Amino acid sequence: MRRSYTLALLAILLLGAAGYFWYKGGGRSEAAWTLIPSNTLAVMTSDRLQDSAFVATDASINVKNLPILDVASENLGVLNWFTSDASQIAAFLKDKAITYSFHPISGARAGIIMYIPIANETERQWLDSPRRSDIRVLHHTFQDQRITDVNDTKSKALFSYLIKDDYLIISRQGDLIEDVVRKISSRLQSFLLQSQFEYADDEDYGLSLYIRKIGWKNLLLQSSYPPNLIEFARLFPAVQDYHLVTGKNNVLSFQSLGCEPEENYLTSWVTNQEGTPFRSHGHISQQSSYLFRVASQDKAAFKEKYLSWSQRNPSPARERLNYYIGGQGDSLVRNTGSEMILCQLEESNSINDGKILLVEFSNYDKLRPVLSRLARLSTPETNVSIDQFQGYDLYSVAISELPAGLYGPLFTGFPRSYITYVAPYLVFSNNSQALRNYIVDYENQLTWKQSPDYDSLLISKTDQAQLSMIVNLRKAESAISAAAPGLRSDLTLKMESLVYECRFEGNKAYPKLTLLPKKQRTSSKVLNRTFLNTDIQWPTLYDSGLTALQNAADGTPELLLTDKSNNLLNIKDVKTGKIQTLARLDGPLVGASYKVDFLNIGRQQSILGTPRTVYAIDEDEQGLVTPLSVSLPAGQTLEALYRVDGGTEGSSRFVLKTTTSDLYAWDQVTKTPKKLNRFVNLEDIQSPVVALNQLGNKYFIVTQRNGKIFLLKEDGMVKQGFPADILTRTESPFAWTQNPATNQPELVGISYLGELITIDLSGKISSRRQLLRPEPSNRFKVLFDSNSLDWLIIRSSDSRLAILNKEGTEQFEIKNLQPGSDIQYHFFGVDNRFITVRSGAFTSIFDLTGRRLGDKPIPSDQPVRVTYQPAFYKVFVFSRSGPKIQAWTIKLR
Repeated sequence: MRRSYTLALLAILLLGAAGYFWYKGGGRSEAAWTLIPSNTLAVMTSDRLQDSAFVATDASINVKNLPILDVASENLGVLNWFTSDASQIAAFLKDKAITYSFHPISGARAGIIMYIPIANETERQWLDSPRRSDIRVLHHTFQDQRITDVNDTKSKALFSYLIKDDYLIISRQGDLIEDVVRKISSRLQSFLLQSQFEYADDEDYGLSLYIRKIGWKNLLLQSSYPPNLIEFARLFPAVQDYHLVTGKNNVLSFQSLGCEPEENYLTSWVTNQEGTPFRSHGHISQQSSYLFRVASQDKAAFKEKYLSWSQRNPSPARERLNYYIGGQGDSLVRNTGSEMILCQLEESNSINDGKILLVEFSNYDKLRPVLSRLARLSTPETNVSIDQFQGYDLYSVAISELPAGLYGPLFTGFPRSYITYVAPYLVFSNNSQALRNYIVDYENQLTWKQSPDYDSLLISKTDQAQLSMIVNLRKAESAISAAAPGLRSDLTLKMESLVYECRFEGNKAYPKLTLLPKKQRTSSKVLNRTFLNTDIQWPTLYDSGLTALQNAADGTPELLLTDKSNNLLNIKDVKTGKIQTLARLDGPLVGASYKVDFLNIGRQQSILGTPRTVYAIDEDEQGLVTPLSVSLPAGQTLEALYRVDGGTEGSSRFVLKTTTSDLYAWDQVTKTPKKLNRFVNLEDIQSPVVALNQLGNKYFIVTQRNGKIFLLKEDGMVKQGFPADILTRTESPFAWTQNPATNQPELVGISYLGELITIDLSGKISSRRQLLRPEPSNRFKVLFDSNSLDWLIIRSSDSRLAILNKEGTEQFEIKNLQPGSDIQYHFFGVDNRFITVRSGAFTSIFDLTGRRLGDKPIPSDQPVRVTYQPAFYKVFVFSRSGPKIQAWTIKLR
């Protein structure tokens, strides 16, 4: 008998010890769960927010400045009302794990209760009797609990608090302290956050956050959510946990230990499937401000789940699809792959809600006739359902919310769909010009693949999330400010991007929020300094100006020159200035030159012109150079060469302007340029000629100095209603913009004296607005970049120059210019735009905020040429000074 008692006692001791070590080793959340009212939106615990600085990573991100955390940290300031001795408060808070609970209050906001551990009786005593003369301490009893209320001398409530279970429980909202008392006295069962996370193993983290999904709105986004973000948030678990982890490479992340997933349509598609690394950086335009991604590695399982959902979930869009093409519409579903990416484009004055949806797709050749039929049948307008743009098929499908009908409510925001195929993706857009802009960026490699900050996001093969969102904080700043006013500057000043993702594994979901700081800056000895790379002795320049081109694949620059024998020379290594002969031309270079894939063969050619010939110089991977050329019509001499969008076979097309003010379109390398102004004589054409492409219609905007604006068709006819006459002089071309009210394009330009004028496509002037003229000598013009990809407005006088945006709002001004100064605009994607101003014999370079780049002006006797290498944040400036050609560099980060 005694032996059995001994065995039983031993078992009890072993079980007790096991429980003890499980409790200690397994960790227990230090949050004051038993005191927290059940209506809490979120619970946070940290032993660092009371520190004077809570800095993480080498990028010096102050964690206390992050949303939600900043409000919690600021609430600690109420302790200053207990005593004026700051050292006493610091000693009281030192190394304590403080709990913060967030609760809904009026105005869709959140109030905070803090739970601060009390270590000894001394602390309890001074907390019980605040010692300041500028406060009034009152008490009231609620359900037999004594609550202390602290007011200022004007009886304005400051905060209330309660001492209970060795905690100081304090809040600026006195009603919340009464909620704590109700929770203590009622002995209610634990609430959802408590039941899931009370025993979470979070003791090794400096900060832990437990939050209900519905709480994000009260805590962060106080304005209207973007609809796509609402749908994305619905895919995440109802309750979530986040724990601060400082990783390598300056990455700051809030990771989950695992929570219960929530059932919804998209998560059902990826159940029991692994995610896949992100390999599509080359397909994401630099204009993307944020994107949502759904991806699965198991294509067969994903497809089975997706097809099952598609069959069970009819929609009005699917009904319209079936109405137009019947069973053929299933081909849009059956060939869908396992990756979908919805990109929100940054706002511009022409397109304020552009979206691009990439859906992995197979068998496009079989889909082409189906899309063609669908576009013709669904689009009520004539000649605008099908088109080609730079070799891509374009389709206009007038079915409202077609992507949402095909792929679910995450993909809303498409009143009409404009569709093309860029392998391996079927590409949808809600705006015809946004789709064209996407193709231009893809062809010119203005994509995340060329960005050192975005070229490696989500590429890890381990722990890949099936759902993810990537936010470019700088591009999304205006949208963020509207949705979440008052966010601290650390988000945009020190951070490049935000990645919010959710991984599903087994029966658990693992949400994760990652903040990626900007990459470490260059040494101050190099950063934003102007360095001379090489001097090339070149006493005579035979060309009309310098020609600098940029390799889109890696951003490396090259300089093109001709010698007295018309040999085309190439300088690729700007450090050594080594010269290579490429080809023999029939004259010196005239006008601008370009680097584009004109042959549509997967690599770019140098496009250039001499007085009588235009060339495409192709160089293959082995260095073999092939010059292809076409002569201008007899008697014509080239004056300018413009790149325009809209080529049907290559990535671009070109317009040639001759010395007699005739225009020719060059669409293919092997074909003679076709005259555009066959039925009208032109004079004093303002450079450049601008393309306006709509589905079924392609136009060229031609502006004369006398204020007449022509809209030329491809066949040389002038569109009915044109030329439009603004009845005043202009010294710059008209561009075009998208009217946000009608979603239709309109022409926009500015007169010499600063009248901002818009013209609709019928040729009628729809608006005239005089911009500010601070001085009588001010003159205005629209300034395009050399590739005609972007434009802005310039206001200038003999000694001043102001940069205006497309609405005419001044961005910055440059003073003390010498007469005859020259200005150029250089566009290398929306993130990298520069202005160069030559005043006297020197050139200065600025970004679009007015910040001067480099530490000294660059000697230049004529306009400089600029290229940009994004991988190294390096600007190259090529100038001619006396008998030398010089290559300069400026490191921006």
